[in-house]
Order: sequence, then structure tokens, then C-alpha cells
Amino acid sequence: MKQLLFCALALLSLSACREDPDLGELSTDFLVFTTHDTSANFQGFSTYYMPDSVMVIGDSKDPTYWTGTQASEILDAYQTQMTTCGYTRTTDKASADLGLQISYVQSVAYFTNYYSPYWWNGYPGYWDPSYWGPWGGWYYPYAVVYSYSIGSLLTEMVNLNSSTSGTKKLTVVWNSFLSGLLSNSDTFNTTLTVRAIDQSFTQSPYLNH
Repeated sequence: MKQLLFCALALLSLSACREDPDLGELSTDFLVFTTHDTSANFQGFSTYYMPDSVMVIGDSKDPTYWTGTQASEILDAYQTQMTTCGYTRTTDKASADLGLQISYVQSVAYFTNYYSPYWWNGYPGYWDPSYWGPWGGWYYPYAVVYSYSIGSLLTEMVNLNSSTSGTKKLTVVWNSFLSGLLSNSDTFNTTLTVRAIDQSFTQSPYLNH
């Protein structure tokens, strides 16, 4: 695994937007970008809530989600890594310190407008601040990558203790972008996805307690 290459690419994503490499050159590997709020005290968080589904961003006008066995390997990989980092998953969203939301970019044909900071925020059914509570919007205290390709897995970790005020924006404290997950084999895709998830935590040591 080319960890040094991944780290270099992650740093690059903080400073500039860039086009993804030719996916034809990523048939045996993947790219992992991660960013985080450098002012966040991750050691101060102990619990997290994660939905039991993966949001699918596609060309449908109705929200689509992966659930059950279709999403289990992806969600299990995140739960394993979060447990290793010292966090406890809770089923009570209202009492959780962190929220973890996961989306898969299946197609971008549906979109005609771009939103700030992420162009999929207008997608129907997308996790919005109201899903997590009385929030007034998103806040990203770091640079984000604006260009995403089909076959990308996107993850956002939000601080649910930022405020209880309806005018306070929900702070995203960690973000990962996994690209190059397309192949002709569903099994191979799953294997690459889990490897990429593991790598996103490996190159984010600040998440550890």
C-alpha cells in the first residue's frame, strides 16, 4: 500500500482543487483524501451515531439508500475503525458527541446546479443539518475538494456538541474522499472500499484517543 503517496495527496487536497487521475490507471489501487478541523479536540469525544444506511447520490429525483447486506460491509468497516480509535457507537442520536454520515457518488447526471461548499447539498434526501438536530447550516473550518468522480465514497464526521442553537452551524470536524472504487467486479469494489476506509483512518492519527 502506497501510504506515502496517499499522505502526499491528502496534503495536496487541502491547498488546491485538482482533477482525479485517469480511473483506468486505478484498477488495482485507490486514492484517499482526508481533511479535518485542526482546532477540534477529538480526545474530548467519546460516542458517535451512524445511520444504518449509505446515501446513494445518483440521477434519481428520489432519495436512494443502501441498507442491509448491501451497506453492511461498509458500515462495519467504519464501526471497526471508530472502535479502534476509542469511540463507542450509540443508537441515541440526541446524546451522541459525533455524527458519521456516508454517501456514495453513483452518478452525477442528476445535478444541474452547484452548491457551496458541496454541490450535492441540494440532492433530495441528502443528510442535511436538520437530520442531526436544530442546526442552521454547515460549517467546514478547512479547505475542501470540489471535484468528485463517479464511484467516490464520501464521509463527513460532524460535531453534535457544537451548540443547541438553531442559528449555529453544524461543524464538520473530519472528511474523507475515497476515489477510484469502480471496477467490473462487485466483490472487488467492496474489497477496495474497505481498504480505502481503513487507509482513511490510518492517515488520520489525530482521531485516536
